[in-house]
Amino acid sequence: MKSRLSYFLISGVIILSFFIGIFIWRSKHLKQVPKFNEETFNAPISSKYIPTNTDLVFHWKLNPATLPNYIENYQAKINKNNINKKISFIRDSSFKLISLDFANDISKWVGDYGSFATFDSNKQPLNDWIMVLAIKKDVNIEKELEFILDSQTTDSNNNPSNKLNTPKTEILSKEINSNKSIFFAIDKENLLIASNPKIIQSSMEDLDKNIINTKKNYKNIQLKDNLKDGLFLIEISPKKILNLIGQEENLFKINEIDNLISSINFDENKLNIEGIISYNIKTKMPVKDINYNLMDITKESELSENFILVDNPKQYFKKNSSHPYQKLVASLIQESTTLDSSNLLKIILENSKGNLIWLNDKDWLVITRKSDTGKGEISDILKKENFLSSNLDFENRNLEIWSRISTDENKKYELKDTIEAIIEEDKENYIWSQSLSSISNFDNTNYLQIYSGNNQKINKINDFEDVLRIHLGEQKTKTVLNNFYPYILFKTMLGNKLTPPKNINISIAVPTINYPDFIKVKINLKTS
Repeated sequence: MKSRLSYFLISGVIILSFFIGIFIWRSKHLKQVPKFNEETFNAPISSKYIPTNTDLVFHWKLNPATLPNYIENYQAKINKNNINKKISFIRDSSFKLISLDFANDISKWVGDYGSFATFDSNKQPLNDWIMVLAIKKDVNIEKELEFILDSQTTDSNNNPSNKLNTPKTEILSKEINSNKSIFFAIDKENLLIASNPKIIQSSMEDLDKNIINTKKNYKNIQLKDNLKDGLFLIEISPKKILNLIGQEENLFKINEIDNLISSINFDENKLNIEGIISYNIKTKMPVKDINYNLMDITKESELSENFILVDNPKQYFKKNSSHPYQKLVASLIQESTTLDSSNLLKIILENSKGNLIWLNDKDWLVITRKSDTGKGEISDILKKENFLSSNLDFENRNLEIWSRISTDENKKYELKDTIEAIIEEDKENYIWSQSLSSISNFDNTNYLQIYSGNNQKINKINDFEDVLRIHLGEQKTKTVLNNFYPYILFKTMLGNKLTPPKNINISIAVPTINYPDFIKVKINLKTS
């Protein structure tokens, strides 16, 4: 239990750091952040010290010492001091998790980049970790390190356990308690800190040998070329970390993801997250199944507060679904429609092979192409459940109503009329709902346009094609995030004072090549 808790605290650094962006942007207007998203994934120099057997890697490209003051400069006067304290608290608490005092020991000399990683070096529950911090120019780091190590360094000649010499590296230690020490080594403009001296030694040896396992790293190299650079960069194995801390997380199926490579950027009042998710499961996908054709909607601003655009939902909801990303897509759709889920919605998703649009204001409706929807199969399912169809002329609309009369067993029996489906059709589309007002208020059926990709994008080569786009307003965003474990953890750390984003946009894209075991995810959070 103790080792599991220790690992949990270390992994908390990355979870906390990941969501710090949400808190910063909800606190408003950090404007002049360097923009990295015009280039591909490019980890800082500190990444060269990170071993290849990591479960979690976190890189940053903004000096953590100046971050609170930098954010404070863009606040209203009344908020300046409060914001500075909160950001400083989050930063300092993160370093304390690995027994480092940032304010007193590190802030004076730390540079503009760094890396932190945890990994399972001995296949034991308590993982090791390493942190690499950039050193400012003209800083006497040896003297600063003496201050961190306190009296131990000055007495190192009489205390052999404090100094470990390797052929090219001097490793110093600081005792935290009788059972724990942390270790330090200086290499040019970087300071290496680790939970085990062997980690530093191995890191330096690998660096000197310039070891590159091309075969092992090829996939990550390929994935990073398809990912934009960021202010924060993350490489993580969600499956391994959740298993080690004993946390089963089914939301978004992140407990099945082998690797996640992600970048985080800020843009005015938006937090932009882009990531590549990969799986070790190899599934041969027929070429004909990867001709994705997501609808091209030019006026998304006219859609409802909540909407989902999905290509070929049938492949994600059929019972014999086998591709790894199908579970993720299905989970995203299910979590986004939780409060509106019904048997009818499930049936439509299972029987629509083309483009589908789900819209929701007060009530939901679904739009599908007639050529892509198995209406006959849906009707057969409704008949088996004892629903009967009838026609209704309403406000110059010809509606098909599927309903069922049953008894409501109260103190006395009463008849209950249940409407399962209301369907309107035009020349090309079906509109599905369970609400008469929802259909009657919907007057534009031109959402499902014929996607003219061959005409418009014939010269554009895309490595990924979108298969899902989700937009959720504030209330649904809050509902989804409040069921997401990392968000719950971060919110708890802030005393439940974290205000949810105003809306969230999520898109999922799959490779255009026949390689189904990784996908691209984009998430945009609007905070004000």
